[in-house]
Amino acid sequence: MKHVKHLRRGSALIEFAGSLILLFVVFAGIFQIGYTFFAYNTLVNAVRAGARYASLQQTNPELPKTVKNMVVYGELVPAAGAQPVVPGLTTDQIKVTLGPSTATVSVSGFKLDSLFSQVKLDGRPSITFPLTRGVGK
Repeated sequence: MKHVKHLRRGSALIEFAGSLILLFVVFAGIFQIGYTFFAYNTLVNAVRAGARYASLQQTNPELPKTVKNMVVYGELVPAAGAQPVVPGLTTDQIKVTLGPSTATVSVSGFKLDSLFSQVKLDGRPSITFPLTRGVGK
């Protein structure tokens, strides 16, 4: 009986190693999904702020540039070396469409880098606001 107990001692270590690998994969997947949702939510809020700003301003040639800066950097005129709200986002990936009664801001051609993969965001998020400039004046 003493001999059988000695043989079973190593099996717990092997089972623990297998469980540890499985737990690591599960936690890494949870982290990746959580980070992707966090970054996408940050991007949605930035696009919403840019579209709202565009809907409140008078149309001028500099408006699309300032809206893009607001979406990417969170500021109308970013400081030198400013970091984007979502890593990898550039002003070239922001599309601003000013119609006669609406302002639409969307993201195109952006790939969100996660832990193990990339999520391509082409045309999303996209927010449209009705133009309200001059209302109440």
